[in-house]
Amino acid sequence: MTKPLSESPRALDATELDRLAGTARDRAVDVLRLASLLVVVAGHSIMLTVAAPPAGGDRLILGNLLGDHPILQLATWLFQVLPLFFFAGAAAATYGWRPDTRPGHWLLRRAQRLLRPVFWYLVVVGAALGIAAWVGCPAAVDVIGRLGVQLLWFLGAYLVILATVALLQRMSRPIHILIGVAVCYGATAVADAARLGADGAAPRWTMITFATAWMVPAVLGIGYAKRLVAPRVAAVGAVLMLAVNTGMVVAGPYDVSMVTVPGQRLSNMSPPSVLLAGHAIVLCLLAIAAAGALGRWARRPRVWWWTALGNRAAMTLYLWHLPLLGILIGAGALLGFTRDHLESTGHLVIVGVQTVLLVALLVPVAGLLSPLENRPLPWWDDERPVRLPATVGNRWRDRAVFLLLVITGFALLMFARDGMLVGASALAVVVAGAGAARAISVGTGQPAGQRRSPID
Repeated sequence: MTKPLSESPRALDATELDRLAGTARDRAVDVLRLASLLVVVAGHSIMLTVAAPPAGGDRLILGNLLGDHPILQLATWLFQVLPLFFFAGAAAATYGWRPDTRPGHWLLRRAQRLLRPVFWYLVVVGAALGIAAWVGCPAAVDVIGRLGVQLLWFLGAYLVILATVALLQRMSRPIHILIGVAVCYGATAVADAARLGADGAAPRWTMITFATAWMVPAVLGIGYAKRLVAPRVAAVGAVLMLAVNTGMVVAGPYDVSMVTVPGQRLSNMSPPSVLLAGHAIVLCLLAIAAAGALGRWARRPRVWWWTALGNRAAMTLYLWHLPLLGILIGAGALLGFTRDHLESTGHLVIVGVQTVLLVALLVPVAGLLSPLENRPLPWWDDERPVRLPATVGNRWRDRAVFLLLVITGFALLMFARDGMLVGASALAVVVAGAGAARAISVGTGQPAGQRRSPID
């Protein structure tokens, strides 16, 4: 989609970067990816409430503004935009797919890009946890242990969904997209029925919705990239699906909030529900309908300059925004600006100021830490420009790489769920799975790393 370049986008002015991107690039995908990420960052800051431990306790009380003010839950229909990240990722992956691509090594190249900043992040978070334990700060140990790796669920799910994108590249007609969405939506609905009918804990197999629900935007992303969904059809479909979703809340068993809040009978987010799958359909169809206008807007050199820089630091922004938010909240508490007086006007001011500071400070933080996301690591990113011969042995090796990375994705989901204090076994599977996949790829001589444009 772009010409190979050696310069950093930071070294290029807006006009030059715009020219180098060319006319073939789908800039709407880049805008959607960055915009959805920034909305998630702001949403986390706005929703989080923090109160000091009770007398004799050693755990901070972390809450959700939506649980205390249910009227605000409707806003999650606007701000729950993670489906757009899966949509944009699937579309971008489809643009880069070639008919002779080996799925396992294709997935590995993307896993390298995805997991590279995670390795650095885990080193820092693990060190922070160790220091907190060493100095005897149980509240910090608890917060880091619980929340330090919580956001990694998305990377695990994203890796699994990328695997399905590789398997769905034969979709070539609109009916294929319709069937794919219907199957994923129906499977999610079946799992919801089992969760609702369970007496006590839901069956473990219902966790499959982490794959089926997030596959919905991925399938639509493939359809968009292959021009299988017309914008006008998408606009009509979005309106119809929005009506279905509204009916499921008004007359069905679903709560309105698209994120998990205390007291829900059925969480829409963890694991994802069929209502969230329907919400994903609405957002993705609206994105398809608006893609033309977004692409034209992104052709403005200055808009494109920021979009390109933001996409190059996307994982840095995602991984580090929560630690940075924690630092801002902690500093505010030391100065007397706490987030525990929810009924006061001051609470809204504090949250607003800290949210603005968070977004503003992420710019220099991304500039400082994004090299960790883009700089190749020894061995993990070893570049060896040798094609994988089409032998029986190498085909089986490619399948092994593919399977190991899918296992890695699911293990990363479990690690994010369990946290650092009890998730050591899941982390071991992540490290072993990713390492084994890379080791097998080295044995084939297949290049796992690839030179990337500074725009990507």
